[in-house]
Amino acid sequence: MRFSFLQDVKRPNFLQGSKLKRCGVGVLLVLVGFAAGMGVQYITGVRSFARVSDVLRLTDAPSDRLITAVKQHTDELAACGGDEISLELMWQLFNELMDRGLFFEVESVADEVVPPQRPQNAEWARRMLKIAHVLVKEDKWDKAQGYYDAAQEAFLALGLSSEYAAVVRERAAQLSVGSGGTRTERLAALHDLLTSLAAPSPPELAAELHIFLAKLQHSMGAHSQSQELLRKYLQPTSRPSSASPFLLVCLGYAHMALREDEEAVDCLRDGIKQLHGGDAVSRLFCALALRDLASVALNLGRAQSALALLERAEAEAGAVISPHALFRAEITGKRAWALYLANDYEHALAVFRRQLDMLPEGEENLRVHPLEGMSRCYLALGQSAEACQAAQECCSLYEKYNAEDKEGLGRFYLLQAQAQDQSGHPAVAEELYGRAGAALPADHGMRMIALEGQASALQQAGRWAEAIGVWKQVLAQIPEEQQANREEIQEQIAVCSNRLSPPPPVVHSQSQPVASTRKDSKPAARPAKNKNKRSQSRRKR
Repeated sequence: MRFSFLQDVKRPNFLQGSKLKRCGVGVLLVLVGFAAGMGVQYITGVRSFARVSDVLRLTDAPSDRLITAVKQHTDELAACGGDEISLELMWQLFNELMDRGLFFEVESVADEVVPPQRPQNAEWARRMLKIAHVLVKEDKWDKAQGYYDAAQEAFLALGLSSEYAAVVRERAAQLSVGSGGTRTERLAALHDLLTSLAAPSPPELAAELHIFLAKLQHSMGAHSQSQELLRKYLQPTSRPSSASPFLLVCLGYAHMALREDEEAVDCLRDGIKQLHGGDAVSRLFCALALRDLASVALNLGRAQSALALLERAEAEAGAVISPHALFRAEITGKRAWALYLANDYEHALAVFRRQLDMLPEGEENLRVHPLEGMSRCYLALGQSAEACQAAQECCSLYEKYNAEDKEGLGRFYLLQAQAQDQSGHPAVAEELYGRAGAALPADHGMRMIALEGQASALQQAGRWAEAIGVWKQVLAQIPEEQQANREEIQEQIAVCSNRLSPPPPVVHSQSQPVASTRKDSKPAARPAKNKNKRSQSRRKR
């Protein structure tokens, strides 16, 4: 019978049973119709039940028809003074649309679900936060900020310190992974979060926000400021025995950025072990920790481990990070580096190109990373012209945005020099090798590669005296125990010296005939080749 389910409404235990959970929106509509039929004279029970039945049949229908039908009932109820029931009905509609994954439609009803003039309570604040999650999924960060603000202020006013801290952490992490506009806008938003921290907030919350700030500063070229800030929060007292998993993840990133891989792994693994909750904040920080563990694996040359960690990071991020956030592009780039380390150059090249397409137009500086990878893949594949073009663009961008980072500039000068060398332009390569050697620190592993390349290019150009000077710099960097390497460099110095000052001709006595079969002088040994394996830099992004 069409209305047979209405008999259950008369039972005293109806609301305590499982039918309410099973019916969801439908039961609420039945209750709405029942209340309207009993309390409102000009809407009869039969008409109301008929409308409820109509909407129940629409639950499998397109969402636009469902929204229209539910809004019609809520408007009627609001006119009859049923505001509370009307709002609850809209909230059930909101959840129904979320279950369907229809986030665009969710946004269209968000303002009606939780009107800002309602009295603030914990449930109200949690609903505001849930709406913010949906808006972030749709990359509607500007609109999501208002809901985040409301939830944060409500939790603070209600004395719910843990939930207040969770909202602040979530917002900071979202800004860090690339939601919320340009890097400058995100940096300003992080500053605002820091200045608005309430007194009862955990002291480690400020440390977490400062580390996120340092990460953004580093991406904007402020390397010295970034490192200074990171070191400040890596003092022995910065990791208390009762440190939260969120602080451990942030400290792990700080260690990784400062090339302290062992310490980074300890913090990140400890943080992941404690992140058991399935809430948005825990999943977000877990994704960040897995990303940074993958970075350490890349630094150590463990390609397969990095790929597995990146897959886990992407799975954790799926529910809480916008598809348009820079985090997605970063994960894609790290996956490409792992493929490069596994010598799968063609596949890596395709993934680097995909990362390049994922970057927004306003983030020109971030093009450096995929361009470097593309150039190295082209070098490995023997495509010299393409390698030169990618390396040149990479150098230009880094000079424009990261001139303060001399070490990074040295690495990219070396990349461009190797591309020019492979293309058969030794004069251009020699100049770039020299710039790389001058920019890289004396103890940097890649500096020797740059010096060897420069010395070889000088030899090819017949500039023997200059080549001797550079070979001597290489010799000074080789430890005494590496005798074979030292002998190889000494041989190159001897070759250049012989070319620079050839031995005098042999003068024969008049009593002896001059031999007509005099051998030519020994040809110069070929310059030492650069080792591609040694040119693979540590990936610190």
